[in-house]
Amino acid sequence: MKKIFTIAMLSLLTLPMLVAQNNVTIDASAEWKSFMNVFRANGDYWFGDPWSFDNLKSTLDTDANTVTLQPNFNAYADNTTNPEWVDQSTGAGLATMEANSFIEPGASFNGTDLNFSGTIQSFTLSDDYTVTVFIKALDPNNGFSDALGGSGTTTLTEAGDFSVSAAGSALADGLLIQYGFSVTGPNANPADEGTLGSVVASDMSVNVNDLNPEIEASVYPNPTAEVLSIRSATPVQAFQVLNFLGQQVITGVGTNDVDVSNLPAGTYSIIVEVEEGKKAMTFVKK
Repeated sequence: MKKIFTIAMLSLLTLPMLVAQNNVTIDASAEWKSFMNVFRANGDYWFGDPWSFDNLKSTLDTDANTVTLQPNFNAYADNTTNPEWVDQSTGAGLATMEANSFIEPGASFNGTDLNFSGTIQSFTLSDDYTVTVFIKALDPNNGFSDALGGSGTTTLTEAGDFSVSAAGSALADGLLIQYGFSVTGPNANPADEGTLGSVVASDMSVNVNDLNPEIEASVYPNPTAEVLSIRSATPVQAFQVLNFLGQQVITGVGTNDVDVSNLPAGTYSIIVEVEEGKKAMTFVKK
């Protein structure tokens, strides 16, 4: 009987180890790292280097606990007369930039299930760019290739919650674990920053999950220079306008007309609240 009891106790003690999982979300105060991979116009890999967040064009806001992701601009600005970087006839950026913003949690995460989740608070990024959320397990003995084979990577296309996971069995000792985001697309002209948009990621506390894309609401005219009107099946209770950094720039209550005449030209998000809930939309200020 004592032997059976001992076995039962050992089973109970080891159970938490069997179901252990690291659950992580956005923490703007954590030690984020950044790395840029660059590809030539023909698609060939050119080089890769650790870059600062400023050069990557990622921004950490510890007060709001957000990470803002934008296209890269400094590569264009520093090489405007270099035909490898900028088409001298059209002015288009020729290199493809893969900007990675991530956290490396260390060896304590090896061998344990990992889930990385959060909320995309605002998504106004141009279709010329691709944003992914990822968990990677880089193998130092295999050219730092991803041992997960991309299975921990998901493309983001709109505002809302996200979640990616990797099993502990795939995060073996010796692999370098990373979780974070990438923005991929052409090196961008800084003059286009206001129109190329951004992605703003936050932890789940922002509660963007309350957004309901099925609500019957729209905005017009779009683009607009003076007044943006909200068309809704039910009365508008409130609204807030966010710029490409996810910052609130206009708010209002009980009206369908939004005066945007003082806003700089660019792409914005508007969150409209009606009785049925909230709906997020985008518009362009001319």
